Amino acid sequence: MTQLLVAGGLGQAFRHSANTAAYLKHFARQQEEERLRRDRKEDLASETSEVFDFALAVITASEAAELRFELDLYGTGSVAALQQNEIELADVQKRLDKIFAKSYTLPDGRKVWKTADGSEVYDERGEKLDLSVIDPAEIADEYPKWETVKPMLDERELLLKERTEILDYQDKLDAARDRLDSGNMTRKEFEELREELKADMPDAVRAQIPGMEAEPSQDHAAAPAEELDLSDDMVPTAPIARISTPNFGG
Repeated sequence: MTQLLVAGGLGQAFRHSANTAAYLKHFARQQEEERLRRDRKEDLASETSEVFDFALAVITASEAAELRFELDLYGTGSVAALQQNEIELADVQKRLDKIFAKSYTLPDGRKVWKTADGSEVYDERGEKLDLSVIDPAEIADEYPKWETVKPMLDERELLLKERTEILDYQDKLDAARDRLDSGNMTRKEFEELREELKADMPDAVRAQIPGMEAEPSQDHAAAPAEELDLSDDMVPTAPIARISTPNFGG
């Protein structure tokens, strides 16, 4: 009987010891997993902090020079695009003036044209006129037709829109130059500004910068320059040089 009690006690002690060992092993494993989790969290926090610090850091002199070069390049392209736009606007306006000189004129001074089939009449804004304003029959057949003048009016409208886009882009370049000149541009601003200036660049400006792929979104884009001159008289400074263009129609 005594031997059985001793054996039972030893078995119980052994099982307790085994359970304790298993628990300690499990506990040690949990501690290790918790340590690894904390390390990963600390590493992530450290990386996030480094990225944040990097983004807020002020750009270097080398990066500032790089951005300034791009601003000069884009500014030169915008001036060349504006010059090309002025040439093309003058050309289409000259052709329109010739048509206007031969066109039917309403008492209020508006130039109007009837369609080739003689059913409708349009003015120089492209608005269809009611019969109460003028009957197509009142316009003799020898006057220019709407189908002749409309493409020129559309061309002028596209060029005027292009001119506005170029001038707006020059404003962005001026603002970017002012921000750069402040001397405290962060790297985050630096990267965002460079991407924005490339993305917002009008097709007419892009076409004037060698090496930049152009995907014109409109029918009438400025002709690409064979070589962009970056001599001192072409490189714009703040604010970007503007071209005084005549007020073309519209």
